Amino acid sequence: MASCQLLSAKPRRFLGTQSTLISGLGLLLTTLALHAAGATGVREETFATAATPENPILHIGIVQRFGRSETDQVELAAPTGSLLTLEFAQADGSTQTQRTPRVSIGIVNRALTNPETVYRLILSSHKSFESAEANANHWQSLGISTEIAQPQEWQVWANRAYTPQQLIQIQQYAQREGIPHVRLEVQERRQRAELSWVHEHFRYHRTRLRVTSDAGYLRVNDRYYAGSITFQPNAYGSYTVVNAVPLETYLRGVVPHEVGPGAPFAAMAAQAILARTYALKNLHRFQVDDYQLCANTHCQVYKGLTGTHPRADEAIRQTSGLVLTYNGELVDAVYSSTNGGISAAFEDVWDGDPRPYLRPQADIAHQPGQPLDLRQESSFQAFLAQREGFNEAGVSRLFRWEFSLSLEELNTQLRAGQDYLGIPMPTWSSIAGMQILERSASGRVQAMQLDLQTAEGIHSILLRKDQVRLAFPRLYSTLFRIEPLKQGEQLTGYRFIGGGFGHGVGLSQYGSYTLARQGFNAAQILAFYYPGTTLVPLGSLSLQLPAASAAYSIR
Repeated sequence: MASCQLLSAKPRRFLGTQSTLISGLGLLLTTLALHAAGATGVREETFATAATPENPILHIGIVQRFGRSETDQVELAAPTGSLLTLEFAQADGSTQTQRTPRVSIGIVNRALTNPETVYRLILSSHKSFESAEANANHWQSLGISTEIAQPQEWQVWANRAYTPQQLIQIQQYAQREGIPHVRLEVQERRQRAELSWVHEHFRYHRTRLRVTSDAGYLRVNDRYYAGSITFQPNAYGSYTVVNAVPLETYLRGVVPHEVGPGAPFAAMAAQAILARTYALKNLHRFQVDDYQLCANTHCQVYKGLTGTHPRADEAIRQTSGLVLTYNGELVDAVYSSTNGGISAAFEDVWDGDPRPYLRPQADIAHQPGQPLDLRQESSFQAFLAQREGFNEAGVSRLFRWEFSLSLEELNTQLRAGQDYLGIPMPTWSSIAGMQILERSASGRVQAMQLDLQTAEGIHSILLRKDQVRLAFPRLYSTLFRIEPLKQGEQLTGYRFIGGGFGHGVGLSQYGSYTLARQGFNAAQILAFYYPGTTLVPLGSLSLQLPAASAAYSIR
C-alpha cells in the first residue's frame, strides 16, 4: 500500500474554500450527526454482545452485481411439491405475498423524475480486503470516517455521509500531504434499476424482494441454497442477491469446495474449524452493502447445497462450534492453496499490525516452526531450487512454477490495473525494466521497481506487497524471482520463477493433506500453522457479532 505512506506528523486539519478550518474530528462529528438525523441510507452497524450463539444466521452475497445490465436474470424454483413465497412491501407499508413454484427476476431501468448526483471520494484501492482495512484504519486515526467497498477491486471511501464540500476538503488535504490517487468521482443517475417479475399475468416492479420455500431450500439458477434469498440494493446502483443461512449449514457449502472432497479427514476437519472462524471474524466485510460475506475467493468459496459431501458434513459435525482463538479473540483464519514451502507472515502480504500466530516458517512436517531467512537473493534462489521434503512437494502442481510474459503482455496487464494501484502514473509507452528491491524473510516480494518509458525519459514507480499482483494478476503469488528476456540487447519480456498459489499466510491446504496423511489430527494441523492459538467452543465466547439489519427485511 503506497497511498498513505506520506501521512505522518503534519497538523491534522483541512482548509476549506473560505479558509475555514475543520478538524478531522469535527468532520467525524458532523458525520455522526448526519447519521443520527437519518440524512443518508448508510447503515450504522449494531452488535449483539451476549454470549455468542453457536449457529448464527449469516448473510452471504451469492450474486453481488445483479442488475448492471437490463439482460440480467435470476431464476428461482422450489423443489418438486413445494412452493416459493415472495414477500415485498406495498406503497402503504403493508406486506404483499405471492405463492408460485418458480419465478424469473429481471431488471428494468426506470427514469427518475429528479436525477440523483452521487459523490464518492476514493481514498485508496487494493487487491485485498486486509490491506484496504489497514488503510481505512489509518484514515480513521486521522479523524476521517471511512467505508470499505468492492465495486471491482477493494476501495476505501470517505464516508458517504460527508457533504460534497467536506469531500473536497479531504481531497485537498490529501493533495497537500502528497497522498496519490485520492479522487472524487461524481456520477449523475438519471434512471434507477428495479427488480421486475411476472405473477399471474401482472408485472411487478420493486427495489427489494424476499423469497423462501416451503421445503426450507430453493434453487437459484443452477444451485440449491438453504434458508432465504433477498434481493436488495447495494452501493453501486445495482443489487445483491443475499442468502440468509445458518453458520453450520453455510459450512456445508464451503468446506468441500475449499479443501476438496478427496482431502484426508483431518485436513477437512481443520478446514471446517478455519472456515467457521474466518466467517465469524469477517462479518463486517460488506457492511457498505448491508450483507456480511461474499461467495468467492475474496471471502470463502460457497456453493450452497450444491456439491455437499458426506465426509465434509461429518467433519463439520465433529467440529461443530469449534473456533480458533488467540488471547481469547478469534484469529485471522486466513489460508491459501499452496505456500511454496514457506508460510508468509501477515505483514509480508498485507498492511496492518503483525499477527503473532502468523509467522514465516518452513512447511516441513518434521521441522515445525523452523525459521528461514530468504531476504538475500542468493538464499531465495537456493530455496526455490529445492523441490523435495516439503509438505506440498508432489501434492500441489503450483508448489513450483515458471512462465514467461512478453513486454506486450506485461504492458497490457499494467494498463488494465494502473488506476487501482494508488500510485501517480505518467503517460507511458512501455515497461523498460523491472527490479525486485526487497524481500521479506519468507521470500515474498516487498518492493519491486518498474521503469516506464515516457516521452521525457524513464520514470520509475514502486510496487509494494499485494500491489505487485494487482499490477500483474498473472502471478500466482509474490514468492518469485525474475529473469529478463532479450533479443540481443533489446528487452523483450521477463521470465517468472516462483512457488505457491495465493498469499501463503496461515494454513496451506495442500500442506495439510500431507500432515493428515502423516498422522496429524485437526488440532495438530492447526497448531502447526497457527502456533500459540487455542481451540474453544464458540458458545464460550462473547463476541460482538453484527445484529441483523433492516436490509434483510423486505422494507
